[in-house]
Amino acid sequence: MNQPRRLRAPRPHGRAAGVVLAGGSGTRVGAGINKAFLPLAGRSIAGWGLNTLASVEGVGILVFVVRPDDLEHARFVDSRETDGPLEIITGGETRQESELAALRHLADRIDSGAIDTVLIHDAARPLVSHGLASAVLHAARETGGAVPGIPAADIVTAGTGDGLAVGSAQHRGALVRVQTPQGFHAATILDAYEAAARDGFVGTDTASCAEEYTDIPVAWVRGEETNFKITYAQDLLLAQDVVSALGLRSG
Repeated sequence: MNQPRRLRAPRPHGRAAGVVLAGGSGTRVGAGINKAFLPLAGRSIAGWGLNTLASVEGVGILVFVVRPDDLEHARFVDSRETDGPLEIITGGETRQESELAALRHLADRIDSGAIDTVLIHDAARPLVSHGLASAVLHAARETGGAVPGIPAADIVTAGTGDGLAVGSAQHRGALVRVQTPQGFHAATILDAYEAAARDGFVGTDTASCAEEYTDIPVAWVRGEETNFKITYAQDLLLAQDVVSALGLRSG
């Protein structure tokens, strides 16, 4: 991964923070390193999503949450693969602990009003589009919370796995395959995570914690089939095919 150092542009002013979680491993992919740092068409899997969130108008801060063992990889991504600076922090043992670590990292700026909205995204979903991330941010600011998802006839029980009962009138009773980024009013979701930590509540994703500890309405945003999660080796091969088919560029 010998790449020239990228020119650093100042991050555009914005009151939203993007949080990218890279706490997984490469076990099911068959890799010896965290899958977020495996190469995908010229940059790491994590680098794709980081750059997409960074390009969204209104996102002024980007936080990259990694395992302590992956700090060197994260610094490489920061210096060689992203156009603007990252705030790199270490997460916890679980997804929820990592999300809480990111929110606490941002807490002073949330309390001051410098950050009004947070987008939380899985590094293992590299092909999220600029349009989807922008739509989630816009919906979160309009309603207080927003979650992307795709209707899924193969999910039969609400509240398990990646299933989410959709609350809007036209989709009530339907289920969707939930994706990220998930966006929320920053102060509200910070309070929700602190309450969850006190209670020992562990949710499956950001939306489940918001549902348990807030009364904000959560908007459903139409997700994208290409915004899939890299879990197995075949998923990485599929992502490479998508990059080629769509003519996506890494730089």
